[in-house]
Amino acid sequence: MEKEAVEESVPKKEGRLGLALSGGGFRASFFHVGVLAQMARLGLLRHVEGISTVSGGSIIGALYYIHVKRLLEEKPDDQIVDADYVAIVERIEQDFLDGVQQNIRMRTFLNPLKSLRMMFANYSRSDRIAELYDEYFYRPVLDPNRATPIEMRELKIHPKDDHPQFNPQAHNHRRQAKVPILLLNATCLNTGHNWRFEAIRMGEPPREGTVAQEIDKNLRLRRPPSYEAVIPKQQNIELGSAVAASACVPGLFPPLAISDLYPNDIRVQLVDGGVHDNQGIAGLVDLGCTRFVVSDACGQMRDEIQPPTTIPAVLGRANSVLMDRVREEGLFRLIRRENSPVAFMHLLEGLTGNAVSWIGPDGKPVEPPKRERGPLRSSESFGVSCEVQDLLSQLRTDLDSFSDIEAYALMYDGYQMSEAELQNTRGIKDLISTAAGAPAVRWRFLQIAPWMAQPTPLLIKQLQVGRQTVMKVFRLSRKVTAVTAVVLIPILFGLWQLTQPWIQAQLARQFTLGGLLLTLAIFALGFIPVLSRLFKAFRFLSGPTSFIVRFIARGLLPAIGGLFIAIHLFIFDRLFLQEGKIEKLGPPPNRG
Repeated sequence: MEKEAVEESVPKKEGRLGLALSGGGFRASFFHVGVLAQMARLGLLRHVEGISTVSGGSIIGALYYIHVKRLLEEKPDDQIVDADYVAIVERIEQDFLDGVQQNIRMRTFLNPLKSLRMMFANYSRSDRIAELYDEYFYRPVLDPNRATPIEMRELKIHPKDDHPQFNPQAHNHRRQAKVPILLLNATCLNTGHNWRFEAIRMGEPPREGTVAQEIDKNLRLRRPPSYEAVIPKQQNIELGSAVAASACVPGLFPPLAISDLYPNDIRVQLVDGGVHDNQGIAGLVDLGCTRFVVSDACGQMRDEIQPPTTIPAVLGRANSVLMDRVREEGLFRLIRRENSPVAFMHLLEGLTGNAVSWIGPDGKPVEPPKRERGPLRSSESFGVSCEVQDLLSQLRTDLDSFSDIEAYALMYDGYQMSEAELQNTRGIKDLISTAAGAPAVRWRFLQIAPWMAQPTPLLIKQLQVGRQTVMKVFRLSRKVTAVTAVVLIPILFGLWQLTQPWIQAQLARQFTLGGLLLTLAIFALGFIPVLSRLFKAFRFLSGPTSFIVRFIARGLLPAIGGLFIAIHLFIFDRLFLQEGKIEKLGPPPNRG
């Protein structure tokens, strides 16, 4: 009989505090940094026993966890103070921004040798970004001199001067500085279930109870009790890979594969944890948490007065409706749980929803438009104007470079928003340190405070441009646009002069039957992998054809494009970051 529950049989500790960090790319990551900063200031981080993360939350959650691991393993429990956690978040505030401003997403295309390697099925863009996460975020913290990637099983925390077989769920009750359990959430495409990476194991969490077993008839991939219980090649699964799987946005990155973990040629394919639960709440409930801090910076669905009706647009909108419904139900279920204190922060907090009445028999609306679903408090109550709060909720959920202004605005928003929420939530305010809150720390992101309360046109422009994923520097600077045009137009004209004779010669040539057949054959190569799944006669061509397609699409073209990526990174991306310096906002607004 399978022993699916591997936790020790210990009573659940009343008041266990869990921290959920949602998905939402680097936008979410920076918002979470602000929440962590406020929790550090209030002395709450030492009480966190579970950290459940998704996508952008996993990127920052794993980084925070590594810092905590070092702290707990280097200092005994009675010597750890709240200032240690403040120091951790202070370092994260700067180091994480430095890493993000390397433009992780674009760097996945930079190395031509890595791009060529992607022609093989066992290496993809997701594997490459996993390496970059490890290189820029995690390895410098755990061991700056280390040359090999960090493995998940290395993340288990062994507190200094504590039980040699320390188990957080069995022994945390006697510690002042709790040892947190980290859950990195992904989604298994094979079964549709949640997949979790932990320091001791990975897999689908068991679903107990007759109701769950009756409703869910999909294949259940049983979770191994430890990394040592699986084949050697999967025992050393890397932290970067786990984070990449959790942040593997469908359509942007290919699924991250785990091979040979199960029989019958089952190859586990993992995508973004937000597909299953974008807030990471379920993991905290499974850990037995009874107090919750939920930092939610995911992209919430916006209204569409006239939604497009094309097939692609309807498919996208339908997916947004589904994701919004899953988010709401998960949060409703958590907040309505009896005796479960929840401090909940999200990017539309402090804003008001509108209501429109129907048109009556006289052809006029029976009531004028009015505001409903008003907030318990306006965003202005925590120092952020409603216009800025709305723009922050629309910032891109990408993995590219974020400017100082964008990052500071998000961190400040999370910091300010969470203060009152944490201080006023029953069951959580009781954990706040009586010595916390002293103005000893000066967070760098506080520089943007005057503009957040009284936004200037320059800040509004920065945040409006921040919604875009491309051409941002040209929207911010007319000077950059003009100089680029002056340089680029002569280059393009010269290339046209060089290639015009050849192009005209090719157009003048008569098409031959052989040339036409060759063109059709090349075009048909892309359809053979699909046909091979439908017709057995095409299966012998599937392997070679797939390799050719991968070589061209995933290897050759990106390798050639690496030159243009380098130009973007070392010229235009740096110009974008320069335009996003806090000094570009000019003098602070006059509060008088």
